[in-house]
Amino acid sequence: MKNNYLAETLTDLALITKKVQTEFGTLSVAQLNWQSAAEKWSIAQCLDHLIKTNEQYFPLLIGVATGNRKKSVWERLPLLPGLIGKLVRKSIHPDNLKPLKAPAIFKPATSSIPGSIVTNFSRHQEELMNLIRATDSVNHQRTIISSPLSALITFNLNDGIRILALHEERHLRQAQRVLHLTNFPQQMGAVI
Repeated sequence: MKNNYLAETLTDLALITKKVQTEFGTLSVAQLNWQSAAEKWSIAQCLDHLIKTNEQYFPLLIGVATGNRKKSVWERLPLLPGLIGKLVRKSIHPDNLKPLKAPAIFKPATSSIPGSIVTNFSRHQEELMNLIRATDSVNHQRTIISSPLSALITFNLNDGIRILALHEERHLRQAQRVLHLTNFPQQMGAVI
């Protein structure tokens, strides 16, 4: 690969997919949607959030891969992208347990999410990894992108892809914590 870090990042994303399938694939719809409290996310909401967040990056990744995207004014400012990328990576790092409020465009569904969420997530991951591979023709360090959240939030593509992977690991761990709560329901509803 032209961008050396990509092989490891793609392996990390594939491992996350495998863990989701293994740990949550046999849970019932009721277990996937179980919440320990009204304001706490269920396993299904964690996965739905990841799909919604990543999909916001799809047009950007397609634009980079095809060479059909134009730089914004903010993407042309030197130094700013490197600083912002580092700050975002630090804030969403899986070891940072400080809760973050999800912006509206990234919020998961609040009602019952279908039991197909694990399969949907796996398909989504394959699409995400294919789009990331397609961007390997450009220099990720020099390609500056804007966050789907705001054009003012810019970082290089290397940071952007690492942010996606760290974000996934963060919410995988969140879903695993839900699964391992002492009051997590065993045998709740039909297995999917």
